[in-house]
Amino acid sequence: MHVEYSGKNLSLTDALKAKAEKKIAKLERFTGNIISAHASFEVERHQHRVDLVIHCARERIYKATGVAEDMYMAINEAVDAVEQQAKKEKTKRLAGRSKGPAPGAPAEEGEEDEEEAPKTKRRGPLVARRDDLFHPKPLRVADALLILQESGAPVLVFENLDTGGVAVLFRDGRSGVGLVSPPSRP
Repeated sequence: MHVEYSGKNLSLTDALKAKAEKKIAKLERFTGNIISAHASFEVERHQHRVDLVIHCARERIYKATGVAEDMYMAINEAVDAVEQQAKKEKTKRLAGRSKGPAPGAPAEEGEEDEEEAPKTKRRGPLVARRDDLFHPKPLRVADALLILQESGAPVLVFENLDTGGVAVLFRDGRSGVGLVSPPSRP
């Protein structure tokens, strides 16, 4: 880890540098591998100010400022602010990995029907492979119904042998099975 120091209106002592470096090194528990850091110290009208810029692995950069009446307290404030930023960022990253849609995400098709139905047992979104949803050969409706019942898939898309058009056979929780089909061709 490479740490750079700069000071304005004060002389940088070895004790001040050691304290800053020790605190920055402890941040690696929260930020991950620290590549480099820059600590800027400033004294103005009895206010001590520390600006930290920390460059971490995976192009993460944390910036914080600490202001106090003592330079060591200002270092602690700046380090605490970086720690809070790192914890918040980690929480956001881990929340993105969780299962299910993000809060405020638009509802998927099929979830709207579940909201209107009486609330009994809530199931997750229906997931099926594309191979299970489409039957490559033309079928009669009765044959498609048998295939749908055997497969356990929620939907079967097939070419209707009687009409020549594409038809969709689907499971309906209330009435059993439904069929969507265009009118027959002349």
